[in-house]
Amino acid sequence: MKKKKRLFWKLDDVLPVEKFEEMYAEVENDLEKVKRYLGELRPGMSKKKFREVMMFLEDLGEKLSRLEYLPALMEATNYKDRKAKLLKAKARDLGVRATEELIKIDLWIKKTLDDKNAKRLFGAVSELKDKLWYARKSAKFTLEEKEEKIISNKDANGNRALLDLRTLIETEFEYDFLGKHLKSQAEILNYVHSGKAEERKEAYEVFLGTQKKNLEKFFLVFQAVVKDWDYETRLRGYKSPISARNWGNRIPDEAVESLLEVCREKRGIFQKYFRLKAKELGVKKLNRYDLYAPISQRPESLKAKSFEKAREEILEIFEEFSPKWGEYGRKIFDDEHVDSHPSGVKEPGAFCATVSPKISPYIMLNHTGSRRDMMTIAHELGHGIHSLYANKHWPSVQQAPLPLAETASTLGEMLVFEKMVEKEKDEKTRKSLLMERMDETYATILRQNYFIEFEIRAHEAVKKGIDSEGLSDLYMETLKEQFGNSVTIPKIFRYEWSYIPHMVNTPFYCYAYNFGELLSYALYEKYKEEGKGFVPKIEKILEAGGAEDPDKILKEVGIDMSSKDFWRKSWEVVERWVRKFF
Repeated sequence: MKKKKRLFWKLDDVLPVEKFEEMYAEVENDLEKVKRYLGELRPGMSKKKFREVMMFLEDLGEKLSRLEYLPALMEATNYKDRKAKLLKAKARDLGVRATEELIKIDLWIKKTLDDKNAKRLFGAVSELKDKLWYARKSAKFTLEEKEEKIISNKDANGNRALLDLRTLIETEFEYDFLGKHLKSQAEILNYVHSGKAEERKEAYEVFLGTQKKNLEKFFLVFQAVVKDWDYETRLRGYKSPISARNWGNRIPDEAVESLLEVCREKRGIFQKYFRLKAKELGVKKLNRYDLYAPISQRPESLKAKSFEKAREEILEIFEEFSPKWGEYGRKIFDDEHVDSHPSGVKEPGAFCATVSPKISPYIMLNHTGSRRDMMTIAHELGHGIHSLYANKHWPSVQQAPLPLAETASTLGEMLVFEKMVEKEKDEKTRKSLLMERMDETYATILRQNYFIEFEIRAHEAVKKGIDSEGLSDLYMETLKEQFGNSVTIPKIFRYEWSYIPHMVNTPFYCYAYNFGELLSYALYEKYKEEGKGFVPKIEKILEAGGAEDPDKILKEVGIDMSSKDFWRKSWEVVERWVRKFF
């Protein structure tokens, strides 16, 4: 058998390891300059001096980003790397010291500077104008300097260490599965898509059984994160725990509430699909073990592709959509910024990391050879392409807010999927393709929506007092609500919540996925209606990065994110798939 050719990313573009101490010393010197600049801040200062301060802070932020990302990326591909852990601790400590100094400038901009002079000075840095005005609006949620410093230290030395411990526990799991010894989460979860029912069931039993055995550890971390998050949001004066995330994403509470409500309202579409899938599988009722089961033995066109072949097909599809998409996608690979296959010491999952506008983003994958992994490549490459579109911006405003950050990634998946369907002439194969896509769409839209539903309820339950089994009961209730009577749910799935990293790493993150997926459907529909003429409008959204109000960006292409009718219209794509093929 031909050995898998793993791509290893080249981290010297972030910062050569041997240059870490040199840049560390540079930042220490820069922190002394921060004190000098602080003494020069005056409402009546010149626009030239204000621009100088802002440019200096952007440069400092980029250096800190390099120092923090280098060990983080080293550790992502080898969680036992002691050098990475040492550098990560040093970078984190330096980050805390930097935050303590920069808090003073942040508070001056938010609370000391008057509106008249703010308007005058912000005009000198048009690139940051929107960000700075939004920062002033955030003053109502900002505490005093001493309190902000305490929170900064607590997050870096308390919460972060707790989350690192959770990742370490999870990364060290190994699984005995039907006579095989699997060394990563990616490998065991690959079998939940198996064509064999016994493999799907055993994969879930082994994986979730391991989660159950370690439930108290995961619960303690979750409980601590929830209590900390909720205490701080109350202290700052946010309306609710999720409102803090919404504000950080620059998304109105009303928009998120509309999204969640419409997804709850439309859950019957997927329930109908699961009943239809049960018929295709020849069973009376679908079991949760078989949610992602292929409906038949895959024909040759649906068999797994090599990483190299999948990559080339995706790049060709992207190039056809837009030459820039193809160019940017190839650049990431050409710059050797992709780490492709799993190992026993690599973190599970996949991600895209944007370090700096000057550097192509880094993409981590855990490619196991499944066809599903092709969509993962398209998704993460879409993130990277988004970053490259926005690399003309200053570092602090390159990245779009979380929900908009999922736009290019989910659009990339749509482009690949539609092309696969278009090329396939056999009706049975087209049906297989569609059903796999429906499975993935469920996982991105409804499943993520109910992760948020669970989080909202879990935060309230933790506040009142709940144990690990009670929390698992609560999760089971959300499963029953989303599936209705369309799927049988074995008890082991009540522990599924414990392995979802976003709930602890970034509370209330998950609506970014259904937001991004449904938004990408709307954009894709407009693209199909208007043709190539709509591509520049999509590119304009991507180019905006985080430099403009996302509500304003979307309204320019006719999208009102707070409108329930908009979200319902996006769901029509899913409804059409169900009607067309069933």
